[in-house]
Amino acid sequence: MNGDWKVFRPAIWLGILGIAVLLVLNVFVGIALIGGAIGVGIRVESGRRRAARGLPPARRPRRR
Repeated sequence: MNGDWKVFRPAIWLGILGIAVLLVLNVFVGIALIGGAIGVGIRVESGRRRAARGLPPARRPRRR
């Protein structure tokens, strides 16, 4: 399913947690969580685009 919002749940929850922490506890930690949510969302979307083109999942080279 191409238009399913459920794959973005981790990004959504990180964003919600970031806003809550931003408002209640600490501004800098909240901003970091919101940035993480944006990063997770970008990562999910790029994986979905790769899958739609029929490419294999992106793999990082191993460090030795």
